[in-house]
Amino acid sequence: MHTRFVRSLKATLPLLVAAAVACGPSDIVGKAKLKPLHAGMRKDSVLAVLGTGTLKPRQPADSMRLVNGFRTQMFIVEGQLYRVLWYREAPGSIEDAITREQETPILMQNDTIVSVGWSDFDSNAEKLHIPNPYRAKERMDSISKSQTVKP
Repeated sequence: MHTRFVRSLKATLPLLVAAAVACGPSDIVGKAKLKPLHAGMRKDSVLAVLGTGTLKPRQPADSMRLVNGFRTQMFIVEGQLYRVLWYREAPGSIEDAITREQETPILMQNDTIVSVGWSDFDSNAEKLHIPNPYRAKERMDSISKSQTVKP
């Protein structure tokens, strides 16, 4: 026979876990703004939804790496053009590192959305062999740790 405390704990524990998950870090920065985006959507429609981003070119060459104030990267894989548009809400610089806490990837193939968000980007980047800044950071951190001389 359970005590009243154990019974009440069993009843409230699922609610506490659900609340903690809801308050945890999001996979998508700007989730509300990015909600209307979906696979198959064209680049011009994406830019209309996003509006103008927070990044500004500091030198002429930077303008080639920005689209509407958002950082962009382009890759050619098996004859197809892939573009990653990095959605960001916080002000910053194009020199800032890409992080999960600051930016959300929007992956496009030939100017059509393939995926939105880190979880889909991780798998697509691996499959397409395009650079994943998050995985590269993990890799560089592990290389740095392995080369650190221990006293």
